Amino acid sequence: MNKKARYGCAFAGLILLAALATAGETILIVNGHIRPVIGKPIETGCLLIENGKIAKIGTAIQAPPEATVIDAQGRIVFPGIIAVMTAIGVTGRPGAGNDVDELGVTTPQMDPYDAINPEDSTIEVTRLGGVTTAMTVSGTMNVINGKSVVINLDGNLAEEMILKRDVAQVFNLDAKGQSMYGPKRPGSYPATHPGIVALVRDQLYQAKLYAEKAAARPREGEKKAAKKEDSDSRPFQKDLSMEALVPVVQGKIPVVFITNNEVSIRNALRIIEEYHLKGIIWARAGVLKYADQLAAQKIPVIWAGTTTIPDRWEPYDLNYRTASVLAEKGVLFCFDLQGFGVSSHNVRNLPVPASISVAHGLAEEDALKALTINPAKMLGLDDQLGSLEEGKMANVVIWSGSPIQLRSRVEKVIIKGKIIPMTSFQTRLRDKFEKIVAERMAEKE
Repeated sequence: MNKKARYGCAFAGLILLAALATAGETILIVNGHIRPVIGKPIETGCLLIENGKIAKIGTAIQAPPEATVIDAQGRIVFPGIIAVMTAIGVTGRPGAGNDVDELGVTTPQMDPYDAINPEDSTIEVTRLGGVTTAMTVSGTMNVINGKSVVINLDGNLAEEMILKRDVAQVFNLDAKGQSMYGPKRPGSYPATHPGIVALVRDQLYQAKLYAEKAAARPREGEKKAAKKEDSDSRPFQKDLSMEALVPVVQGKIPVVFITNNEVSIRNALRIIEEYHLKGIIWARAGVLKYADQLAAQKIPVIWAGTTTIPDRWEPYDLNYRTASVLAEKGVLFCFDLQGFGVSSHNVRNLPVPASISVAHGLAEEDALKALTINPAKMLGLDDQLGSLEEGKMANVVIWSGSPIQLRSRVEKVIIKGKIIPMTSFQTRLRDKFEKIVAERMAEKE
């Protein structure tokens, strides 16, 4: 065999190895209580995974010869939980630098994909809590923040983890010179609700003008118009911040509006209506006053206030039962823990607000949907994720009991057809110090 042929074979072998690595394992889960979220539960069911996808779901599936068989022994087989509004993959822990927030007032061109670190410690920690997919955003500190991406919580490279880019823009209508959880920056503009709304309106208006000019004028490198004196004949100069906002004003990319009270919710709804935006409301208070309007206008809600303390004039259980009211009104909603930034290590606790909400009137099925298919719908990924259905991506978690029961534990995690090791830096530290303690105890005996 000549050198050229050897190189060709080697290259083909690398391609085959890459294909095998991304294809996932052939896995058959048997004897599991399957909770597909969409459709009826299967008490003693089987689920076959091939090439990273769910191939079959039923009660009697023959295992292929090469399949890894997992006996679930009556445990719950559930789709992977989907987390929204996180900083998973960009916290800078360990060693890649903190890429959580970019200081400024309006930075819509920022893309978190440029900072995704597959070694970020939040990834392992989060998936051990049954979360297999996360929306990572480019900060929350500014009035207009950057873009967002959706990633699977497994992969050696960022491009292996990515599911969807340009998922949504993030506007903070309560920024006022501060982040959602960070210290206030004195002297920052804008410092009032009117100032925030004015800035947002101005930027959206400029984006609409920019889109019109972009359509009417030649791009750089294109043939100019014949009349040089015509100002529109000049080559079009690209503005990256406006380029990021054009899909927003065209209704192609949704906007997540961060709100903290009824005033900022009202402002968000007005801006959505005025500019015909695809809006999503992130709220931790005041949302019930607008529940009917949100339902009528089909505006989704990311409810982050379940565990917050109500104001002193409000009922003690107002936030606990908010999710049940949203479900009753027909609002598409999901849960959030206000876990942005370094607190993204706690995204694994997403079942907690769901559990509290069930204890205060929310149906368990609605709670399970709020952890899975509802966020998938908001992110435009419900054709791939959020439920156990044939043809969907095999992001599957086996629980000891219902995810809503806080005593339940995650026993096995599968992401894109790959069985994930149940370890993280936290489990490794636990094992390390357990060993040290055991050795020292043995020395004393």
